[in-house]
Amino acid sequence: MKLASLRDGSRDGRLVVVSRDLSCCAPAGAIAGTLQSALDNWRSCAPALNQLYQRINGNPALAENFD
Repeated sequence: MKLASLRDGSRDGRLVVVSRDLSCCAPAGAIAGTLQSALDNWRSCAPALNQLYQRINGNPALAENFD
């Protein structure tokens, strides 16, 4: 699973899940707003983040381009 923070004007940025090939990403704000929040609550966040990771790898059309 690959995670990243995108700049959004806040101190920590917004959390996204990045595809295996680094071509696209999907917002993970419904699971955790920031990477720090995901790490702080890893046990509860990890399964949902992993599901999102699997979903965007199986169907990149669900995601936005990642640069």
